[in-house]
Parts: sequence; C-alpha cells; structure tokens
Amino acid sequence: MGSNATVQVHLLPSLILKGALAGGVAVVVDVLRATSVMVRALASGSDAIIPCLEIEEAREVARALPSGSAVLAGERQGVAIDGFDFGNSPGDFTPEVCRGKTVVMTTTNGTRAILASLEADRVLIGAFANLRAIREELRNEARTVHIVCSGTDGLVSFEDTLLAGAIASHLDRVEGLSLGNDSARISSRAWLSVTFGNENLDEVLRTGRGGLRVSELGLGRDIVEAGAVDTIGIVPELRRDPLRIVRAGVTREGGIG
Repeated sequence: MGSNATVQVHLLPSLILKGALAGGVAVVVDVLRATSVMVRALASGSDAIIPCLEIEEAREVARALPSGSAVLAGERQGVAIDGFDFGNSPGDFTPEVCRGKTVVMTTTNGTRAILASLEADRVLIGAFANLRAIREELRNEARTVHIVCSGTDGLVSFEDTLLAGAIASHLDRVEGLSLGNDSARISSRAWLSVTFGNENLDEVLRTGRGGLRVSELGLGRDIVEAGAVDTIGIVPELRRDPLRIVRAGVTREGGIG
C-alpha cells in the first residue's frame, strides 16, 4: 500500500465530495440487493452487466443487443419492474438464466451509486458473497480505497455500513491501510461489534430499514442469500467505452454451476 493511501467510507453517494474519488479505487456496495445480484450473475456465467439509471434507458439498451442475449433486471422501491425478466433477487440469477447473457439492470439505489463513482480510477463491486475476493483484490493496491455505500432512498443503510466496515477494518488491521475518515471508523466499529456477537449475519441484516423492507415484500430468502459470506470468488469491475461490469479475475474457485 502507498504511504499516503487510506481507506475511506462514503455512507451515501450524495456525501462524496466533488473530486474525492479521483485517483483512487472505489468499491460500491448495495447488500440488499443490487451488488449481491451482480456478483451472483457474473459468477453464474453472465458475460456482462450494464447498469442504467432509468427504466426506459434499460429497455432501450436491451433492445439494442442481439436478440435473445439480454436479461432485463431491476426494481423500484424493492418491487420488480413490469415487463422485466427479473427483479432484484440474487437467487433468480442461476447459470441457466445467466450463461452467455448480458444483464441490463436498473435499481433504486445500487446502479445509481455505481454511476456516481465514475471519477475513480477503478470501480469494483462488493457484496458479502465476494468479501474475501475483494480483500484479496485490494491487497497490493497503492491508491486510496473508497467504499461507496448505496444507502436506501437517500438514507444511510445498516447493511451497507456493515459491509463497508468489513472491508475497511480488514484493510486497516491486516494491510496497514489507515482509516481515512470518520465514516470508515464508524463502519469498522459497527462490523467489529457484529463479529463479536452470536447472531447469524442474515439475522442482523433483517433488523435494518432495508432488511425490514425486503422482509415486508415477502423476500426474506434474499436476505439469507445476501448475508452468505465468501461463497463466490470473483470481483466484478466496471469497464468503460462501452460502460459495462465484467469479471476482473477469479481469485479462487467460486463460480456457480
């Protein structure tokens, strides 16, 4: 790690100061559920994921792709979008659905956070499923690492804060990358408090505002899947020209199917 590099956490995209990400590496997290879906889809054989801000934009992007090659996925306020192939449930993105396909995706929070991070040199996608892989990808990173939490409807989310803390505390304690702002300190303390408890992670995730909403929608299985740690060994990375998310590399065996 570079001597001047730190790890910083941004609890919402709106809290990122202009120019703050320039020259650094961003890790975008949206535990419930967009980045959990993205990690799962690529592990299941998807060629790429194209993040879109708006519903009609996603439809247009999908129409422009070769016939039969696109999977439209997304939600608004947690609910699947009419006419889309899938919503935002990780378990839907099986090898049978994803293999050889491009997932075109728009969500309330996650895709917006990714597109808000474009000024970073690299943009990686993190979830609890690929936590170890993200940590390994960042092991020799000399630049400042920015963990960007998607939040929920413009408010800080419990689950994203915990994942940010899981990444930041590891970089601090194991890799010697100092915590660069108070949000990194807050999230690290939050994660360490959870790891000393006796509850399963999915039970903890259910208690936040995002977890309560997902539960109210009858999608409790999504929380279980999003709370499964180190089940996938890939790191998705945002590429440009054209804008798409692809596998940055396999750090260990971890594909699905």
